[in-house]
Amino acid sequence: MRILSTKEVSAYLNINEKKIYQLVKDGEIPYTRLGGKILFAQEIIDRWIHQNTELEKNILISGSDDLLLREIVDHYNRDHENTVFCAMVGSVNGIKVLKSGRATMSCVHIADQDGNYSLSFLDRYLDRENYVVMRLFKRCQGIYLPPDNPHAIKTFKDIFSRKLRFANRNHGSGTRILVDQLFKELGINIRSDANMPPDAQSHIGAAMKVLSGEADASFGIQNVSEMLKLKFIPVFEEPFNLIVPADQWESRIVRNFIDFFDQTRLPRHLQNLPGYDISEIGNVVWKPSSLAD
Repeated sequence: MRILSTKEVSAYLNINEKKIYQLVKDGEIPYTRLGGKILFAQEIIDRWIHQNTELEKNILISGSDDLLLREIVDHYNRDHENTVFCAMVGSVNGIKVLKSGRATMSCVHIADQDGNYSLSFLDRYLDRENYVVMRLFKRCQGIYLPPDNPHAIKTFKDIFSRKLRFANRNHGSGTRILVDQLFKELGINIRSDANMPPDAQSHIGAAMKVLSGEADASFGIQNVSEMLKLKFIPVFEEPFNLIVPADQWESRIVRNFIDFFDQTRLPRHLQNLPGYDISEIGNVVWKPSSLAD
């Protein structure tokens, strides 16, 4: 096994030596320390290059949890040689992963501070001139309740005026941003309410807290309530978007996946799911000026 110094691995990879030190600092390149020196095994470096080359053939989506998106991804993966992986870490965290370069694209639903939807999140979290935003679909968000609605809940405010147990969503999720906006509008101080179950990490998790009796109400997408036969009160219809770095938009791997978002190409059972409107699927809602039409 040939051992390389930092200078030698810099020449071997044709990368500036300072960049090698940065990769070491960030833990992105395999190395070892011996006698205070940073050393690299050429065989392991070759394997690292191969693994990264293989990863470039695949797509990682970070961001918000959604059942229809997962179904579309599963359908895509059955018929294509490259693989799409999903890391559902919430809208805000998904953007952070995208910005760091660890994801190919990110799916988000983030409301403005006034409760409306625009693309202002691009300016809050990213540089909009470096990203393309494509509409996936619109979906209905609302209140999950037991099937018989024993407390006769009609509005979001009813849950708190009657001091019921409400399961919130995790911080950083688009749904949590929506719910926090509702709290603000209604003057509800969530921190002072000790009647709250632990936060749910997904739409299904939120619904299961109601189904199991751990919570009297929670919040999420309509399709999950239909699956679990819960009572559902609609509150919002929200856009669900996909963010792609502009420098990746025209790449073959990304284009193959993006072109799959065509209503006519989706299986029939995915075209009419409760709580979804896919009439705008595939529409580009923002493109930087650097990209030609």
